[in-house]
Amino acid sequence: MARLLPRALVLLVVVSGLAAADWVDVSDAPSPNGSTWAVIVSTSRYWLNYRHTANALAMYQAVKRSGVPDSRIVLMLAEDFSTNPRNVFPGEVFLDPSLEVEVTDGGVEVDYAGDEVSAETLVRVLTGRHSASLPKSKTLGTDEASDVLVYVTGHGGENFMKFQDKDQMSGEDIADALREMGALGRYREVSLVVDTCKASTFCQHISSPNTTCLASSLRGQNSYSKHSSGEVGNSLVDEMTYLLHRMLTRRGRGAASSWDGKLVGRDAARAMYKALHKAQKLSTPYVAEL
Repeated sequence: MARLLPRALVLLVVVSGLAAADWVDVSDAPSPNGSTWAVIVSTSRYWLNYRHTANALAMYQAVKRSGVPDSRIVLMLAEDFSTNPRNVFPGEVFLDPSLEVEVTDGGVEVDYAGDEVSAETLVRVLTGRHSASLPKSKTLGTDEASDVLVYVTGHGGENFMKFQDKDQMSGEDIADALREMGALGRYREVSLVVDTCKASTFCQHISSPNTTCLASSLRGQNSYSKHSSGEVGNSLVDEMTYLLHRMLTRRGRGAASSWDGKLVGRDAARAMYKALHKAQKLSTPYVAEL
């Protein structure tokens, strides 16, 4: 049984409908992501928000299978629902009602947990504004040759993302953090992926060069869960992230033939948006390029 392992010291990305026979597992394929780092954030706690942790763990699993090691992933979970006493499948988190897609398989290294997960912490990780004594495993060790994926999921609204019902990050805040990253030479390309309600508004102030933003919903739209389970007793995963996980962990006739599996950059954002636009039914995906 897989379990989440907190570290002692520890891409933004916001596809379905094919039969199982149409898909080929590509976890062992050569990786185009040798310079990619990822920051993956779930901002929600409390059992009713199981799907937000599942979203983050789905992206974590997909990013690892795309060739990015744990040493280049910063994972932030406001709550680990694999160990919640209400979880009837201890140590496991599922994405599908048949309970076949489990996203803690192989172990998970959580870098920031509980109260550590805040808007301020995310900004400090992105910009490198932290104590020199902070363990390297909790930092983003990027430079001007690095591609960075930033994925954020949780409850949001017009131009903001909530952190644990007591804090929030505005679109201006994330735009300022990315601008500072650029000024400090902390990336070559950045892709921000946002899965929340009205997600496109969280991207509207971003002006940093070589940046893309992929979002799950338009202004005025909510984002919705894709699956629920009576056995788990909860909604399992949000639609965009479920489809994105499927796209990144498997490759089939529905994937863009010109896309090489790279997680960050314009080609990646376009391929993901194209697949999402075709498959997503409950809200409308959004992409922006700068």
